[in-house]
Amino acid sequence: MVDCLIIGGGVIGLSLAYEMARQGQEVRILERNEPGQEASWAGAGILSTANLDTATDPYERLRGLSVQLHSCWAEQLREETGIDNGYHCCGGIRVARSEEEHTNLQETFHWYSQHKIPARKLTPQELLEVEPKLALPVHQNQILSALHLPLESQLRNPRHLKALIAACLKRGVEISSGTVVEDFEIRHGRVEAVKSATSTIKAKNVCITSGAWSRPLLERIGVSLGLKPIRGQMVLFKAPKRFFQPIISEGPRYIVPRDDGRILAGSTEEDVGYVKQNTASGITGLTRFALGLVEDLAQVPVERTWSGLRPGSLDGKPFLGRVADLENAFLATGHFRSGLFLSTGTAVVLQQLIAGEQPEIDLTPFQMDRSRPVVTACKSLGQKGLA
Repeated sequence: MVDCLIIGGGVIGLSLAYEMARQGQEVRILERNEPGQEASWAGAGILSTANLDTATDPYERLRGLSVQLHSCWAEQLREETGIDNGYHCCGGIRVARSEEEHTNLQETFHWYSQHKIPARKLTPQELLEVEPKLALPVHQNQILSALHLPLESQLRNPRHLKALIAACLKRGVEISSGTVVEDFEIRHGRVEAVKSATSTIKAKNVCITSGAWSRPLLERIGVSLGLKPIRGQMVLFKAPKRFFQPIISEGPRYIVPRDDGRILAGSTEEDVGYVKQNTASGITGLTRFALGLVEDLAQVPVERTWSGLRPGSLDGKPFLGRVADLENAFLATGHFRSGLFLSTGTAVVLQQLIAGEQPEIDLTPFQMDRSRPVVTACKSLGQKGLA
């Protein structure tokens, strides 16, 4: 009997398994398809800026902890597996071309200043000095305001997931792909076993990390969760070499340059249920957005497009903690656009909770039955949740 059975092999489940295995726990992952191939793979790998030392709100502390851990994990994973996940501090630029985004950006700058996070307002000339490829919107006087975030970082999602899988396997984690969980056996306030189509699996603890598919799983044990899939479409350009340096974003959309010349443009936010197909309007909108910021992308071919289903909660914050009143059942889902970014911090605090320790971050605001104003997930994240 394993110490923890993790249901869901995305970046949250893999990160938790890795952290638990590092602490000497025996772990098994059940994944309905292939590990790391859903929303975790589909994102852009943006690691936003945060400051653990100045954060007082638990959510901001989770962000700050995750920022601190990512550089450490990147080095550890490279040492353990030989895989470089592409982590590096490339810096970021946030621009506003509408009055609404301009107001949001001013509020964001004030928030950064309060939390002592490096951020600098840029004049049009300074913006061109930081990134000359933004010449078109600057010369057309479209930019109302801009911020430079020197500490914004990125990593390569597929490489990071590959490194996590390799590190988990090396540490003895069993990963069962193509295993669909169909039901749970519950007795005396505990999950006694998890049932798939072919087997009944027992474990000391169970943790659901199934992203957008967590809600139907929880419904099988009588738990209703305010969670739904939000589709995000992506466009990948391919240049012969690195085209520009920083991540460039405006509101919830961004363009992210890779070292090998690839450029990611994303992302849409669509409440369409479990429909993952790309649409002509979604791809056209993202392409126009990218070319409207960096005109030279018109000469760069589109290599491919794809989409993913992010798990969105009603208040934009993840669900972390125990499942209802079940003694040995836990949950980590609802990270929406910040799953990869928050994966390191989530893994650490959930490992602490499952091990019976006091988590270093107060998880009360993340519990399942929390009471929050009902707002759309994308609006609640504002300028700070782009990853």
